[in-house]
Amino acid sequence: MKSFLYKISLLFFLLVLLSSCKDTYSEKERFYLSNGWSYSEYGEPHEFHPLADKDLPQLVKLLPDASGYIFIKKSFNIPQHFRHKEIYLFLGRVKIAAKVYLNGHLLGQAGFFPPHEFTEGEKSSYFKIPKEYINFSDKNTIMICVWCNEYGTIQDMPFISASDDVIHKAEFENLVNSKIYMIFSVVLLIVFLIYFFLFLLRRSEIQNLSFSQMCFSTALYLVTFYIGEYSIIYKHIYSFLLFEQIFNGTAPIITSYFVINFTRDFLKHRERTFSRIGRFILTLIALALPFCTSDLSTSRLLLRFGFLIMVLQFIYPTVILIKALQKKESQAIKFILCFVPIYLVLIYEAFTRLVLKQPTNTLILSISWLCVIFLFLGLLIVNFVQLAGKVEYMNKHLENLVVERTQALEKERNRAVKEIDLAGFVQKNFYNVDTSEIKNWEIKFAFKAMSGVSGDLYILFMSENHLNGVGIFDISGHGIASGLVTMLVKNIIEQEFKKGMKHPLHEVMAKINERIILEKGSIENYLTGLIIRFSENYCELVNAGHPKALLYSAKNKILGPIEQDGVNQFGAIGIPDFPISFESLKFKIHKGDEIVLYTDGITECTNAKKEYFGSERIMSVFKENVDKPLENQVNAMTDTLFKFSGTEKLNDDITYLILKKL
Repeated sequence: MKSFLYKISLLFFLLVLLSSCKDTYSEKERFYLSNGWSYSEYGEPHEFHPLADKDLPQLVKLLPDASGYIFIKKSFNIPQHFRHKEIYLFLGRVKIAAKVYLNGHLLGQAGFFPPHEFTEGEKSSYFKIPKEYINFSDKNTIMICVWCNEYGTIQDMPFISASDDVIHKAEFENLVNSKIYMIFSVVLLIVFLIYFFLFLLRRSEIQNLSFSQMCFSTALYLVTFYIGEYSIIYKHIYSFLLFEQIFNGTAPIITSYFVINFTRDFLKHRERTFSRIGRFILTLIALALPFCTSDLSTSRLLLRFGFLIMVLQFIYPTVILIKALQKKESQAIKFILCFVPIYLVLIYEAFTRLVLKQPTNTLILSISWLCVIFLFLGLLIVNFVQLAGKVEYMNKHLENLVVERTQALEKERNRAVKEIDLAGFVQKNFYNVDTSEIKNWEIKFAFKAMSGVSGDLYILFMSENHLNGVGIFDISGHGIASGLVTMLVKNIIEQEFKKGMKHPLHEVMAKINERIILEKGSIENYLTGLIIRFSENYCELVNAGHPKALLYSAKNKILGPIEQDGVNQFGAIGIPDFPISFESLKFKIHKGDEIVLYTDGITECTNAKKEYFGSERIMSVFKENVDKPLENQVNAMTDTLFKFSGTEKLNDDITYLILKKL
């Protein structure tokens, strides 16, 4: 940041130094025509009135309609030391046009008079004074006829001096006030082309486009300073009115529009379409206003309204800038620093206009704006160099960066795996139940998580060494989130099953649903599942959208789903505002019968051919191994399942549970 501030200060100092340079020719050699002027609207032989020194740079104010001719004259004695020298009159910058007479003799003309009025811009004029026109022994009278039309000024103090002094002074003034702006204009056009093509090559860098547009419109405005150097490009081709409308009207308004766009793009702000279209329409209105008349005075008045429209638009980039500063974005600070030159000049101009009552100095304003343009150019170049440096660094150290990043990712992955394994270990211990002491049932199961932590849940409802019921549930989703939900709902299910031993099982399931919805809050996971309650030789079952339980009859050697006509086994648990009605069904159970419970992770397991394992394969594997011990039956199912899936990864958690009535 210190380096950036140093560069800003140095560039601003150099530009101001250049703009304030003075020639070093001895002031004693010059004869200044500084006071004693008088003026008339009609010239000789009409009466002339005294002209205040302060009114020389603003002659147009002396005309009631701010348009017409005004004549100024001054009588003086030429110093005798000029008698043997070739002498010239330095008139300086004149607007709009002027003819100069000495003792009734025409010395020359600056600018063009109606019907083809035109200014020579910031070009300084000077004229040779033939010795035969001079009265060395008497008074000399210089008279200047000035054409005014909203403009009317002799900006510099006229003086008479030796030819080399005047020519040197005029050339120096033309360099500072005119020619140098042509150089700036050409430079800005080159910058425009460079950044426009940069944008075409990299469309994501939208600030390059708005900056190039800002440079182009500024180059267009600078034409007003050096147009007098090349009269061939304007003489009688188009009117002074059109020149004013384009270069002093259109160019500044378009520049203001592009400055707002550049602010938005530089600070990476996304503008709404409505705002973008609205600003564009307002800018078109501001551009059209000066062209709505064929009168220069009215055109300049309408142009002021156009500028007011653009000033109001600057509320938008101001808000953007304030938001960026609140976020402490470094680019916002750099953006403000680049505008320091024009801030200082605006303060200075406000002081001179309001306090000192002097007219606005467009030259100083233009210089300050060029400072801003080149500061932003430097900032964009610095950003580009930094980006290029990063790319170069990445290219040189890419392999090392990849290795470092890979190691970091591997470390993070190992940490995550350890956390998931730990969560899975905690979950298994949380579910672990000793079934060896149960007297009325033999129970075996297989339980495998897809990713360490399972969203499947099985519950054995016991009292001492007696099994009162069993439940199996499947939580939506995978991983740690669904695993945590299983731990939440397990306690709810166990509590409600125990409290509802004397109530119908479908009421118990309804209560479980209500509590889970209430206690899980905004958690989106839901459940499917079923509960079976045992009593002697009867079982009661409620199914909430889970795969149907299977019942094997040892007496009849028949395996089939547990179902009953008219009894609903659809639905879900834990979904707010979801209408669901749970229903119970009852079935008989005998010694040696087996109940098979499983989750859809088994039926939806796929192989390389994208075939599903399905419920038919579950029944087939069970029938082939039903005569084997219960543990072998469970192992046969898992072995067949993994053989079927082959190299394919599991799609879901799997749980397989077999209960045999003793």
